[in-house]
Amino acid sequence: MSDWLCAYAITRNRPSTWDVEPSPRLIGYRDLGVVVAEAAPARFDRIDTLDPVDSALAELAREHDAVVRAVFRREPVLPLRFGTILDGEAAARRLLEAAYDQARDCLDEVDGHREWGVRVRHAEPASTTRPDTAGLTGTQYLVRRRERLKAIQRAREDVVGAAGRLEEALRRHATDHVGRARSHGVLVNTAYLVETGREAAFHAEFEWFARELREAGATVETSGPWPPYSFTDVELGAAADA
Repeated sequence: MSDWLCAYAITRNRPSTWDVEPSPRLIGYRDLGVVVAEAAPARFDRIDTLDPVDSALAELAREHDAVVRAVFRREPVLPLRFGTILDGEAAARRLLEAAYDQARDCLDEVDGHREWGVRVRHAEPASTTRPDTAGLTGTQYLVRRRERLKAIQRAREDVVGAAGRLEEALRRHATDHVGRARSHGVLVNTAYLVETGREAAFHAEFEWFARELREAGATVETSGPWPPYSFTDVELGAAADA
């Protein structure tokens, strides 16, 4: 049996089994445990250089998420960084010992919560598409162009305002929130940590403002529920390398 272990998450140190591959187990330290499985390091050697669409990387990512979700169905979790490899059980216990106070506090904070993602993209309204310029004089064309640009700006301001109201409303129902990277055209890309008892209110608020945003020409999406991937302190993942 290999001494190398792939570490997936920190959770409570309570006996449990998970019906998921690659057959994870728990290594405990006091009231915390780290979920691990036997690892073949060669599978992870090129993890930082593989293309995101590479099938080998995708398979590893699916395995990681499947294990984290399996644990999350029963216990609160702090997902560790994807591809965290430990040199045996002693290293796993050192990870827990080094991060113990921080991990215990963080685990208490996410207990009873799930992560939800909200994304708002701006779409140019159909009414502001490029006008027919046939037969227009130069002056008429410039006037029409200015009108079009003003309409686009007004539409964008409407979407930005509605998006701000959406974020403000959702924050009232969330324990925590964190912004994520935005690509071109994305106005909101935020993860929310929501207590399960407040999820109904959270989603009702989302739907109310989503209607306003869609009428203003935006695309609005929600995703989840997820384990609290966005709310695990990065130092927990870094400690795994010690």
